[in-house]
Amino acid sequence: MKFLITGASGLIGKKLLEKLLNKDVEINILTTSKNLKSNKKNIKKFYWNPEKGIIDSSSILDVNVVINLAGSPIAQLWTTKAKNSILNSRIKSVELLNKIILEKNVKIKQFLCASAIGIYKSSNNFKHHENSKQTSKSFLGYTVKKWEDSCKELSKNDIKITFLRIGLVLSNEGGFLKPIIQSIKFYMGTWFGNGKNIYSWIHIDDLVNSIIFLIENDCKGVYNLVAPNPVTSKQFTLSVSRILEKKIIIPSIPQKIVEFFAGSMSELLLFSQNVSSRKIESKGFRFKYSNLNLALKDLLK
Repeated sequence: MKFLITGASGLIGKKLLEKLLNKDVEINILTTSKNLKSNKKNIKKFYWNPEKGIIDSSSILDVNVVINLAGSPIAQLWTTKAKNSILNSRIKSVELLNKIILEKNVKIKQFLCASAIGIYKSSNNFKHHENSKQTSKSFLGYTVKKWEDSCKELSKNDIKITFLRIGLVLSNEGGFLKPIIQSIKFYMGTWFGNGKNIYSWIHIDDLVNSIIFLIENDCKGVYNLVAPNPVTSKQFTLSVSRILEKKIIIPSIPQKIVEFFAGSMSELLLFSQNVSSRKIESKGFRFKYSNLNLALKDLLK
């Protein structure tokens, strides 16, 4: 099998490559770096720049599965320029991929596109399944919807589309968990608001394994990639502090203060999304880290 992967240098992409290289596959990588040397014989690198509309169309030749993980980081200061980059980097990536698939008339078996649970409305009152109509009207919700909509053009080419609605990824290499660990180690850990907002999280290993599972089982459509047992932000912080054996000494930060200082970015700190993993489990996927303490003990050991 031959893959084309974008965003391979990111947190998820690196781990996914590591797993796929243990299988008998060929991998093409689209990279914004002009250094196209590879030290792996079954990996080839090709240059692209989605923001400028540049792509090496030969990257798609003989490819069976495309995994699109490209996108400007969400966790950056939300200036107007940054917001445009967050949105456009995702949409333009898909548009470029669609363009070369059409140009080369390649018969792609499956197109998997990273998405996010940020599409769901922030609330403690209901649990979101993949067909939830309770969507967010926030910047993140708008971005994710436009991101997913940009992929739907590919379905006209009889390509199986799989949307990966990814939760809060737990990894000690970066992402959501790392700054929490650092703050708690220096006795600066706390939670925002009343601490009752819900975190739907997933261990990096379960995330990568679930993506591979969806490929191996020809699954299409929308899938929530979150662990079965979400927790509140307060529970999350206290669980990390117990494993690190560090006390939480700073009081919680009131919601109004967060909103005053963070502005629209406060949604990154105050979101609450209780998201179901039932669909992928019904297909036969089993989580290794279904419980937060198991996940944290593995990562923080």
